[in-house]
Amino acid sequence: MVLSDDTDLPTMYPYENLLIKSLKGEIWKDVRGYEGYYRVSNFGRVKSLDRTIPHPRLYQQFVKGRMLKQKAVKDYNRYAGDDMISLQVSLAIENTNHYHNVRRLVYAAFKKKIDFKKDGLYVINKDGNGYNNRLSNLELVSKSSKQRRSIGLGRQNFEYLKTIDRSGWKKNTSRMIPVNQYTFKGRLVRKYDSIRQASLIARIDAKGISNAAKGFYNGIWSGYKWKFPARKGK
Repeated sequence: MVLSDDTDLPTMYPYENLLIKSLKGEIWKDVRGYEGYYRVSNFGRVKSLDRTIPHPRLYQQFVKGRMLKQKAVKDYNRYAGDDMISLQVSLAIENTNHYHNVRRLVYAAFKKKIDFKKDGLYVINKDGNGYNNRLSNLELVSKSSKQRRSIGLGRQNFEYLKTIDRSGWKKNTSRMIPVNQYTFKGRLVRKYDSIRQASLIARIDAKGISNAAKGFYNGIWSGYKWKFPARKGK
């Protein structure tokens, strides 16, 4: 257990320790995109660095580095009956604040930079504890792997989809486009009349298939390459 600047009571997680001194075994690296301003540790702590900033009256002002407080964002999960926790931190540059998911900052600094929107990947806590953002507790997974894990842990349930009345739903014509499924080496696995059909037969997320076929995620989703067939006459 560690002690915080704000209290003499013992705390459970490293991020609660606001002392600037490094903990035993703690390693620091620059936060990507904020080099020279902020650093993140393999224990999931984030700190600002000593720096000189412009001042309207003094021209320049020295600002001492400090450990940043992290905010626990809670998302209630009705299937598990508890909260999903995501620690966030506010980083400022050029007088503009930006909120970041701490586990992503840790993974990007110590592993590799990820374009999460483009690559369709997620950083998760291996033990399911959102307060524990130690590097050793983080894992990079695909959306489909994340969903399967959530179902296995009882945090998602898609059984209700079987009873929904879809008669009044507007059809999504984009999912009626034919799509082909390939192995990594380019061998054709199967041709489908639509993305919906591919999703039902292969049991793979339709949106992921669609995005992969459009060129996102390097064309790969759930272990396969996806491509729209060439149009006739082209």
